[in-house]
This record gives sequence, C-alpha cells and structure tokens, in this order.
Amino acid sequence: MSLPQNIQELFTGMPARLKAAEAADKNSVFHFDLSGEDGGQYTVKLENGSCTVDTGLVGEAKCAVSATAADFMDIELGKLRPEMAFMMGKIKISNLPEMMTFMQLFTKLA
Repeated sequence: MSLPQNIQELFTGMPARLKAAEAADKNSVFHFDLSGEDGGQYTVKLENGSCTVDTGLVGEAKCAVSATAADFMDIELGKLRPEMAFMMGKIKISNLPEMMTFMQLFTKLA
C-alpha cells in the first residue's frame, strides 16, 4: 500500500485500513475539520465492522477533530506524535477516549 499524497487520498484509503474484526462491535461518527492548503471536512462513520467516509460534516459526531491538514498528515504519517500534537494544541479533539479507540481500529501508514 503506497502512502497517501494528500488529505483526500488519506481519507479515501481509510476504509481499507480498518481492522474489521476489531471494529465489529464499534459504532461511531467522527468529524474532521482540517484547515489550510489541502484541507477539507470529512465524516468517518464506523458501523458494524465497516467504515465509510463522506465529504463534509454529516450527521451528529461522537468526536470532532480539528487541525491543519499539514499537521494531521504528519500525525498520520508518523512524523508528529499524536500526544505531542494534542499537548501543543496542534490538534483539537472533543472526545479523547473515543479518539483513542478510533486510532486503534486502523492500521498505521508508516
């Protein structure tokens, strides 16, 4: 699997990275609001072991995430540790426990 070149590729590839067996009993909705160049708004929905991604903020989120597209990409690619990004205010997460669960359900890119 090649690394995504931009945020859109990152989100488009997310369903393929889902660990379906571990996500079987998980249901959640996440809103990602990414600013700056290459940014955008995405909704990631986990339901019965599957993952769907929509452009825009769809439905009611259990967790909202905001960051610059560049910082989010660095986190996903392993260039920036999520804990450091959170503590430095580079990423804002409305429901940290929900996000911690979410992160464990996907294979890492890097």
